[in-house]
Amino acid sequence: MIDVANTDLIDRLSAEGTLAVDEFEELLSTYTPADRDHATRLAYRVARDRLGSGLYLWGVVEIANHCARDCYYCGLRASNAGLERFRLTREEILTACAEGHRRGCRTLVLQGGEECAAEDDGVDELIWAVRKRFPDAAIALALGEHTHTTYQRLYAAGADRYLLGHVTADEAHYAQLHPRRRTWAHRVESLKDLRSIGYQVGAGMLVGLPHQTPRHLAQDLAFLQSFRPEIALVGTFRPAPDAPLGDQPAGSFERTLFVLSLVRLLLPDVLLPCLTSVACAHPRGRELAVMAGVNVLAPNLTPPRYQALYAPYAGKDTTGVETIEGVDRLAERMGAIGYRLIGEGQEAVRR
Repeated sequence: MIDVANTDLIDRLSAEGTLAVDEFEELLSTYTPADRDHATRLAYRVARDRLGSGLYLWGVVEIANHCARDCYYCGLRASNAGLERFRLTREEILTACAEGHRRGCRTLVLQGGEECAAEDDGVDELIWAVRKRFPDAAIALALGEHTHTTYQRLYAAGADRYLLGHVTADEAHYAQLHPRRRTWAHRVESLKDLRSIGYQVGAGMLVGLPHQTPRHLAQDLAFLQSFRPEIALVGTFRPAPDAPLGDQPAGSFERTLFVLSLVRLLLPDVLLPCLTSVACAHPRGRELAVMAGVNVLAPNLTPPRYQALYAPYAGKDTTGVETIEGVDRLAERMGAIGYRLIGEGQEAVRR
């Protein structure tokens, strides 16, 4: 055991932006509520000093819930025969993007299962149409693992960012969560491909995954420390009833807040979104996440009749401030804690 107070480790992470994996493990194994509060205070200070009082507003369009993967924890998995599948038309997607843009979203996230970027499915033309219609917006994709050629094609069509959570940085743990043909090595190769092409890359993990240990989370933080993504994706595991791991307990919201604070201290300038799994885990999930270091909020632009069908886990919120219709209320809630919603688009993306 490392004979250093947790507050000393947190202070050193804040000052130096680095810890050894064993130190992360010690911290995650032994932290107390007081330690968590200490990390939150430091992360809040770092975020305010480096990023100010603005929270970037992104808009998410769930373009389809078809997926070729069979991840053991996900409700969208290919073998879930009980899920009603949908695929938005181009006009539905462009209309959703237009509403988000009108309300201030300057990053438009096109999200879907891994089946959504096949060469013949028209995603290239869709990206080009979004780029033409909204030239001041950044376009982010969350469409799963693909080949270098596919990533290059989508980048050439006009995409700027790609969100691809690494899920877990432990190879054996990764194998417990995915079919054998899907490997940790391939996921890392995909992240490196995205960076080499020129995307701003999002990587990250779920807190509370089945079989997860403090060592696994420590490895996740060490991976973020070495890879240094432009966007960090930290979610809370929430089970999907129709998935093989659907009987596992949900991850801890409080533990997720602690990890968010550690990520902000580790990567002071990173874009750190409040993912839906975090936002809906507590009535004040967004406020608490922002106080822990989050600086991106991402309401759902998907047409309401489809939102409940995009269900990677149970209990996903499809109402209120989670939707673009609630953005005024979202602005009020953020204003109450001293923040304002701002746009952040093409000018922030290196091309």
